[in-house]
Amino acid sequence: MTTATHFSLGRALSVWLGQVLSLFGSSLTSFALGVWMYQTTGGVTRFALIMLCAALPGVLLGPVTGALVDRWPLRRVLLLSDMVAGLMTMVLALLLLTGQLRPWHAYITTAIVSMASAFQQPAFAVLVSTVVPPQHLGRANGLIQLGLACAQLGAPLASAALLAVVGLEGILLLDAGTFILGVLPLFLLRIPERPTASSSTEGPPSLLSLVREGGAYLRGTPGLLALFLFLAGSNFITGVVEVLVTPLVLALADVKALGMLTTAGGIGLLVGSVVMSAWGGPRRQVHGVLLFQLTCGLSLIVVGFGTSLPLLAAVSFAFFFGIPIINGASQSLLQRIVPMALRGRVFAFSSAITGMMLPLAYALSGPLADLVFEPALRPGGSLVPLFGTLIGTGAGRGIALMFLLAGTLTVLLTGLAALHRPLRVLDARPEAAPGPMASEPPIPTSSEGAMP
Repeated sequence: MTTATHFSLGRALSVWLGQVLSLFGSSLTSFALGVWMYQTTGGVTRFALIMLCAALPGVLLGPVTGALVDRWPLRRVLLLSDMVAGLMTMVLALLLLTGQLRPWHAYITTAIVSMASAFQQPAFAVLVSTVVPPQHLGRANGLIQLGLACAQLGAPLASAALLAVVGLEGILLLDAGTFILGVLPLFLLRIPERPTASSSTEGPPSLLSLVREGGAYLRGTPGLLALFLFLAGSNFITGVVEVLVTPLVLALADVKALGMLTTAGGIGLLVGSVVMSAWGGPRRQVHGVLLFQLTCGLSLIVVGFGTSLPLLAAVSFAFFFGIPIINGASQSLLQRIVPMALRGRVFAFSSAITGMMLPLAYALSGPLADLVFEPALRPGGSLVPLFGTLIGTGAGRGIALMFLLAGTLTVLLTGLAALHRPLRVLDARPEAAPGPMASEPPIPTSSEGAMP
């Protein structure tokens, strides 16, 4: 038993390292391509369109890609998705080297990479739950969060430095090299077979029926659906925070202070990832999700009242410290309770439901700040009598009120989630088959599988 565990963990770590390097390379390209787009076009709208192309295709294709992940072998899905992303990077490099690169090329290749990522993410989540024993899932997901944190922290700095030395061409070639490192472990290591949706004596089911089965499982597991909706609401609030933190800080101080707060948040993200990878998360994973989400909500409330930069730096650290624990614990919970043959679809549904919240938050938060809250808390504004003495008036105070409302909404949402019994006892569900050889529980319909 010990030997198998070490073998599974070693196999997962080698694949994890390859995927982290590939992610880091993609983050280098994403940052450098955004800089190139803005410098080439001089327009914020075209820069925002790159972000939309990176986010929207993966969200829209989520349910379909999840069904295909459950039908196809994991190695094939991971290899194809990584190779397509690497090919798009090489196409961009070739166009740039020949002087033919245009903004529309970047839109198309970014959208194709987003589609490939829609396959890669659920497939990698299924792979982790296939090769890692259940007792180590929390630590494995902590390592994944650690890789994301390293890419988020280090890639922009590294990309900015590399742009001055090797330019966008060199970064694209470096990214292509990291894709090779990402797929190499997939060629060299044996990935265990698993029950797939196509393993039926009556022939492979249709794609539509696979999607319907995934939807039926979620409808028959109200606690799981409630978790997805809770994480979607939390993701929306996080998206609002991402948009508003820069104008809030710049209304109080300068760019140096913004850099200090961003660094504090990045350190919190990194420390939280390290803690999750070493700890593995709480025994009751739902409790960990709710507890750290409550901490995030309280942090946002403090931001609404605070104007001290050291206080805001501490709050930034606390907020981002909880995010990898929330993500790692929720992912471990899914990997533990969802039947193996359904994991691709369920993970893809999760990504689609939560992922669609970020573009919505990006679209709404700016106009709400500019047209509603900021004017309402300037001298003589409509909300000054209600909130002026509480949080102050003037530039940035409307955004501070939005932070206060976002934090209050997070606390209320967390309280409602804690009172929802199907979600609260989701940890009590029997574990699904952890390995590829175990039998699968039946797919619940609307009349079975509901929590008591």
